[in-house]
Amino acid sequence: MNNKKFLIITGLLALISIAISGCGTVVRSDISVFHDLDARANEITFAFDPTAAQSGSLEYRAYADLVRGHLTELGYVEADAQSDAMWVIQMEYKISDGEEKVGSLPIIGQTGTSSSTTYGTISSSGGFGTYSGTTYQTPTFGVVGSLTYSGTVYSRSLQLNIAEPQTVGGNDTKVLLEATVFSVGSFSQLSRVMPAMVEALFRDFPGESGATRTEAVRVIE
Repeated sequence: MNNKKFLIITGLLALISIAISGCGTVVRSDISVFHDLDARANEITFAFDPTAAQSGSLEYRAYADLVRGHLTELGYVEADAQSDAMWVIQMEYKISDGEEKVGSLPIIGQTGTSSSTTYGTISSSGGFGTYSGTTYQTPTFGVVGSLTYSGTVYSRSLQLNIAEPQTVGGNDTKVLLEATVFSVGSFSQLSRVMPAMVEALFRDFPGESGATRTEAVRVIE
């Protein structure tokens, strides 16, 4: 393969790499959790506690459905009314306006030859000789340039709290769990990544209190 073709292929691979990463098929979330929960899942009932603004929001309902699904899979049971629940679930979520990021990728190409070797044959007749051979050169490769790329990234966060229902609304709310899920990526719509962020939270729930972890979840296009 000659140097020109190698550079072209390398450049195309770099562009493909950027395009794939820009698609955001994998969402990486940082999760931190602090809690004082009883692990007896089969004895726990829960209910959601939306804010006044969230009560009429279809977006909130969609995210609550995600959380509800994971809680029920773990054996928790949704109560008919908040007054009958042992836990109330509170959520806050947001996404940033976006920030432009610029970077560069190296282009690898042939930088020279490290050695050359000649192979051939000599034939003679009547005191005269002829030689026929081929020289093989071993190329060296390195960075021969760079490819600049740019894109917009967005910060997304989910705050999920669990509190005792009888203390909610007062000055002495007893919080049983505080969980934060944070991710950064190219998706500009929170609804695209929220399923992955919620799944990341519940992959190890409630987990060790005070611990932080990172989860990678693939987004279904």
